[in-house]
Amino acid sequence: MNRRDLNLLLPIVTIVLAIAGYLVFSNLLMPSIGENLAKIDAANQDIASANAKLDSLSTASQSMTEFSDLVNNLFIAIPENVNSPDLITEIETIANQNQVALPSLSPPIGISASSVSGSATTGLSTNLTVVGSFQNINNFINSLETSIRFSKINNLTISSSDSGLTAAINFNVYSRPITSISSGVTK
Repeated sequence: MNRRDLNLLLPIVTIVLAIAGYLVFSNLLMPSIGENLAKIDAANQDIASANAKLDSLSTASQSMTEFSDLVNNLFIAIPENVNSPDLITEIETIANQNQVALPSLSPPIGISASSVSGSATTGLSTNLTVVGSFQNINNFINSLETSIRFSKINNLTISSSDSGLTAAINFNVYSRPITSISSGVTK
């Protein structure tokens, strides 16, 4: 072969090699690229799903924290039992905050259980007397009513004397019903 034939043959061989390379590339490499792209898409979908689950778990965790705080507040509001010293301390604190004198405070005594919605409620009945200005007594009563501890004022008597107003208050403080779980039955 001469140089001229070789110059004509070289472009033809190059074109044939390019076509063969394209066919090999498209038959061998293109399917694996397509498979890899499909795997990448599936992995991206899994990541998006995992992120959605993480967001859901984060929201659930926040909700659980809020519910936990609420339950803890309910345990304070309605304790398992009404502890007399704690109750007296709480009443004295409310009296001090509202600047009323607390000349008498009877020790809490048990009240009879009453049936409310099929469950027994128990608690203590307390009598106390406060002396002070009308506004301070009113603030004391509001503080007592809005205290976190669940209570109910049964009787309130206000009288006037030379030393100011005197309020005699009788109220009940409640505790959670005593429950026992035996063989799936709540008593």
